[in-house]
This record gives sequence, structure tokens and C-alpha cells, in this order.
Amino acid sequence: MNEERYTEIQTAADYLSFTFVSQGRHGNLTKIVRFDKLQSRGNTYNLALGTLLPDNSFDYESTTNNGDRNKLLATVAIIVYVFMEEHPGYDVYITGSDYRRTLLYQRAINYGYEDLIETFNIYGKLNHANQGEFEPYDKSKYYYSGFLIGKK
Repeated sequence: MNEERYTEIQTAADYLSFTFVSQGRHGNLTKIVRFDKLQSRGNTYNLALGTLLPDNSFDYESTTNNGDRNKLLATVAIIVYVFMEEHPGYDVYITGSDYRRTLLYQRAINYGYEDLIETFNIYGKLNHANQGEFEPYDKSKYYYSGFLIGKK
């Protein structure tokens, strides 16, 4: 992806959490990308994106609207790539904390689709069917409830 992204990313030794500073209209906000192993899928980690709060806890629900959405999402894409390089054979599951955020992730995948599919296999989870099964990602589908990303 050739999108502008944050380059100063702090990485945990196990490559399961990453932090960077979002710079925008609400100031500098520390963002975290965390990977948690899914018990229901042995080779899959869930991606969680959050914001550091003043009490040093992280908020994974709120939207910060810091004005740097594309730069933030491009940074997350690079983090997924780094995670997969350090954890070969594992997939990443991504879904939003609500409908709007999931739709934002889908739009981001659509926007960078041609670049993303060069490196990743992308699958979508339909909200209403297939009992949690994934299908190959289809840009023409209006809404997936989640995304499964694997490295080619």
C-alpha cells in the first residue's frame, strides 16, 4: 500500500501489541493494536484497535474522529503484515465494535483491495448466513460482519 501511514510504531517483544500516536484535530492520541488468540479458531488472532485513556486503560469502543482515518487504517494494515511475518501460519480476524466501524473496515479493504490481495487472502463473513463460515471476499457485497485475513 502506498498510502501515507505512521512510521513510529512501538512493538511488544511478542509482536502481539503495537502502539503509535495518531496526530490530528484532537491532538496526539496513543492508539493500540492488539492481537488476541481466538479459542474457537486455533490458528486465528482477533485484531482489536483502541485508544489510550488518561487512566492508562484502553478504550476499544469509542471513535476518536481525529481526522487521520486513512493514515490510521494504512498503519493498521502494515501492523497486520508485521504480525503475520512474526507469526507465520496464523490468520487475523477483524470486525468492528459496531456496524459503522465494521463498514469502515470494509470500505478500507475495498479502497486498497488491489494492493491487499497481492499479499493477503481476504475472506468475508456474512452476517446472516453460513453459521460463521467465510467466503472469498467480494467487493460487490454490501456488508460483511467480519473479515478473515491470511498471508499468501
